[in-house]
Amino acid sequence: MHIIVGDLVQIIKGKDRPQTAEDRKQPSGKVLKVDRAKGRVIVEGKNLVWKHLRKSEQRPQGGRVQREAFLPVANVLPFNTKSSKAERIHFKVVDGKKARYFKSTGQVFKSGEPIQ
Repeated sequence: MHIIVGDLVQIIKGKDRPQTAEDRKQPSGKVLKVDRAKGRVIVEGKNLVWKHLRKSEQRPQGGRVQREAFLPVANVLPFNTKSSKAERIHFKVVDGKKARYFKSTGQVFKSGEPIQ
């Protein structure tokens, strides 16, 4: 998968995608969690849903809280901070290990290293 935890990403599809040209020059957020089996990611502060909580001893009132929900990984792209836009990731072997890089800048990220 081309996205890992800690990557800066931009949402390219859905209700939380940037609407203006100025918004597209900034990342949507940081990846908090990745579910590789289902191909989904959680982006910090995006795709918020209401979670209804049952009454309990700790919460006698019950209640509602907002939390981030999963997004399909196809709806996000890694954000290149040098070119200020979302771009695809390419792969190549560096020192016997698979590395991710942006073709536009040639910036290489070692495996397991988040894009920042």
